[in-house]
Order: sequence, then C-alpha cells, then structure tokens
Amino acid sequence: MANDIIVSDEYAWSASHGLFEWVVERLLEAVDDAATREHLELVLSAELGAVDLRRLPDAGRAQIMRSLRGHLVPAAESGLALTQPEPARRFTVGHVKVLALMAEDVARSAADEEAT
Repeated sequence: MANDIIVSDEYAWSASHGLFEWVVERLLEAVDDAATREHLELVLSAELGAVDLRRLPDAGRAQIMRSLRGHLVPAAESGLALTQPEPARRFTVGHVKVLALMAEDVARSAADEEAT
C-alpha cells in the first residue's frame, strides 16, 4: 500500500510504507517546531500513511521544505547504501530526488509570486 506526502495543491508523492517511514523519520530529525514534531510522531506511531504539508504550522512546513530541498537526497544517498542492493538503491534515491524536485518547484513558485 502506498503512503503519501502531499507537498502542495499540485504535488503529492507516493512511496512504499518503508520508504515513507524513512522519509518521515528524516523530516522529524530536521524539525524543531513542537506542533509539527508531534504530528510527524503521530503519523509514524499510528501508521497514518500520509503527511499533508499544507496543513502543518508555517514554521514546521518551512523547516520540512528546507530539508526536502537540501538534506534528504544526501541522506538517501549515504543512508540507504547498506540496506539495498545497488540497482534498488539507485531507484530509491531517484524516487527521493523526485520528492526534492517537487519541493524545489514549490519554493521556486512561491519566490516567483513574491517577486511579482
């Protein structure tokens, strides 16, 4: 069963349960906003299977978006090396890169709106 991270009104990222949990755990490490941390912990403990970034507090959402754009792909490139054979690891890292690209496009669109 797929699990989802809803990045914006335009983007939703679906992944296997294991990869979804791995990503949410990395996001939890990157966030210090208490309400956002509480929500991510609930998603993991109750196995809710979805995180809607649009519904998170502004501070937590901003921290998550920075992490998606900056830290998540390097973490996948280094952290998944020991758990998957090389072809599967490359595919998984590529899938994580798609999530990072979604976050980058959302950030770029927000910057373009602010500039106009």
